[in-house]
Amino acid sequence: MEERRNSTRHRVLRRGNIVYCRGHSAVACVVLNLSTGGAKLKIDEWLGLPDRFELRIENGPRREAEVCFRDMEMTGVRFTDSVAA
Repeated sequence: MEERRNSTRHRVLRRGNIVYCRGHSAVACVVLNLSTGGAKLKIDEWLGLPDRFELRIENGPRREAEVCFRDMEMTGVRFTDSVAA
């Protein structure tokens, strides 16, 4: 499979929250890898999550994110803002 990422992802294990509905809804996640351009998340409650949301990473910046792929166990996101991770 061809690598399509613009930046290298680094393995991490951090807690995070997916925040949507203008901050009225949130779902916990685990950030498995992270780069300046995106992240891979493990989410237990993946059904019904929006395609765009704010990702709040423990000990890190808040990032606007967009889903690139999702399956039963993992979700890949690309960051749509310009904050450095």
